[in-house]
Amino acid sequence: MEKSGCFNWAGLALACAMVLCSTPLKANGFEDFDDAELIDHIAGSVARGYGRMHGYSVDFKLIGKETPHQSPLLVQYNAPLKRCTFLISTRDKTWHSFEQYLEFFDGLPKQVVYEAFFAHESGHCVQMKEKIDFGPVRRRHREELYADVFALSHVERYFPKHRKAFQEAQLKMRRAALGIQNEYGFYKELLRLHYSPNLQSALKIKNPQDRAYSIAKVVDLL
Repeated sequence: MEKSGCFNWAGLALACAMVLCSTPLKANGFEDFDDAELIDHIAGSVARGYGRMHGYSVDFKLIGKETPHQSPLLVQYNAPLKRCTFLISTRDKTWHSFEQYLEFFDGLPKQVVYEAFFAHESGHCVQMKEKIDFGPVRRRHREELYADVFALSHVERYFPKHRKAFQEAQLKMRRAALGIQNEYGFYKELLRLHYSPNLQSALKIKNPQDRAYSIAKVVDLL
């Protein structure tokens, strides 16, 4: 898949100026968001971890305070340069507006949830780096579905005891979006995937590339 793209967890568009940041996000780049330090740590570890696994570089661009923007986290992949860029808002209000999504994951450790968010965005870059193409029909729909399952894969690997709770919360979040955001209205497909024996097998594959392709195959069979 030789193109660059821009995605986000909540499905909100990006149209703003960006400030380049070549190092991991500084916690004090936020206004006063309580989880800034945790996000700082996760941004570097999770994002770069998948970059190392799949052979692409990772950098960060900060969306400044002067730019009103509702989505705290997006990602863009540059295929020729093999580079995944995370676009992170530094505005406290942006992250607080995102807390409505965190409510679906109430009861789970915040580290698990934030890592899953970064894994979801990493899934988009992995998909492009590995040239996984879902074809022209409902492409964006399946790319988002793939990223959701990629996040589930991350929880399965690193926080297995929280996998079931995360899975249920993820389904609740997507069910709430059903009928509101058309390109994110894939609750029924995600439900089928969660209980697919093929997916359970794919999530347990150790080799990163093999796991990425196996997850894509399960999504493509829907």
